[in-house]
Amino acid sequence: MTTLPAIGKGNENKRSSARSRGSSQIAQRSTRFMTWRDRETLKHQKIREEMPTMTKVDTSVYRNSYKHNLCIQMLKEGFHKSFEELFSLIEQRKQERLEAGIDSVLWQEKPLDVQEEKLDQLLVYLTKAEAATRSGKWEEVYSCRHKLAQYFLETGDGWLSDHFFKTALETSLNIRLDGRKREAEAHCNMGLSCERNGDHEGASRHLEQFHQLSVGRAWRNDDDITHCQTACRHLSRVYTTLAESNPSVQTCQSFLHKAYEMAKEGDDVLQIAQAALKLGRNYEQMRDSETAMEYLKSCLEAAQAIEDQHLIGEACEALAKSHQTQGNVNKSIEFLELFVETSRSDDRKREFIDACNCLGTIYNTLGYYEKSVNHYTSAYETSNEIEVNNEESSVLLGVAKGNQLLNDFKGNMEIPEPYMMARIVGWKDERINDFGKTIPAPQVRPPPSPEKVPDPTQPYREADPEKALSYA
Repeated sequence: MTTLPAIGKGNENKRSSARSRGSSQIAQRSTRFMTWRDRETLKHQKIREEMPTMTKVDTSVYRNSYKHNLCIQMLKEGFHKSFEELFSLIEQRKQERLEAGIDSVLWQEKPLDVQEEKLDQLLVYLTKAEAATRSGKWEEVYSCRHKLAQYFLETGDGWLSDHFFKTALETSLNIRLDGRKREAEAHCNMGLSCERNGDHEGASRHLEQFHQLSVGRAWRNDDDITHCQTACRHLSRVYTTLAESNPSVQTCQSFLHKAYEMAKEGDDVLQIAQAALKLGRNYEQMRDSETAMEYLKSCLEAAQAIEDQHLIGEACEALAKSHQTQGNVNKSIEFLELFVETSRSDDRKREFIDACNCLGTIYNTLGYYEKSVNHYTSAYETSNEIEVNNEESSVLLGVAKGNQLLNDFKGNMEIPEPYMMARIVGWKDERINDFGKTIPAPQVRPPPSPEKVPDPTQPYREADPEKALSYA
């Protein structure tokens, strides 16, 4: 059974479509006689009608800065402490900038309140940390502050990373169920932060705390190194820096001893060699050559174990000086020869120049002038090759060559012969070295034989009769 459409419904649809066509035609006829200005006004009016109505809050979002809106969001959500910390950080940096002045580096720094990405990071982690504080989740609070510190350390904002490392350390004191692991890590981060800022004494205090908390623990970092070894290596480096910056030789020696012991406990061969080298040089400076050689030999053994040519050369140079101080010239020459070989093989040309000059000086003092000239020549040619100031090498080479010619020159001067004088004049004029040539033997001429005088005692020799007849 088919159903028919309602009576009059099709006619109604036709009438509605006709009315719409008619209204559009009327609108076209009404706008046909409008001016251009009226059309633009009508156009803008339609645009305004299509736009949603903006509240006062929506308007303020466009008018206020990004920082202002972010702070309002914090306050609306109830994070008053996060707002207070963010606001105080911004104002503190502004005050430091004003105190530093226009000519400072801080004046060229981009303000924090205009860096939207960093503000977003602060919003996320500060509010998250505050929410965790309310529920007593100190591990999460520490994690949030540690992440902020690492983030700002990577972006180069040291003042922000220092602030969050400090607050992370304060937060770690409330954590007790992890065996104080986070407290140890926080002390390590604070120590490294102090070291970056040049406060090496503060760095040593924090790193010593890190060492005490990590001794005997199996805690390891991402590189599978125990926290105790990490603390020892950091402490060895910091103690070495403290020793180098201290003018007192005794205090310097004390710090170097601590650095050497920490390096041994940290089980880093390179660091052990470096600490032993510095300690040996310090003992040599205090004129204790025997103790210096003990540490320098340890340095040389460690450097040879890791095949560090640079350290091998430095240890050999220091050992040569110590042996020379004790009068053991042969040992000094032995280590200097090794120093020359290592610097040549490692292509360290400046060290090679120093080693050759040292060897040349020793050979020149001992009277081995030919070896001295060879080493000085190598140093002079190498200095010309790398285009450095070669005045020292040239002077030393000239002195050695003069000493080498001294005996021959003296021998030539003692023989007052014209060819000897010609050699000396040639050397003075054109530096022609003929002193080593064989001295020509003097030509001995026999004396002229006297005229033969007949001896009256001899019998008269008769002439040959045949020759006499032929002559006649």
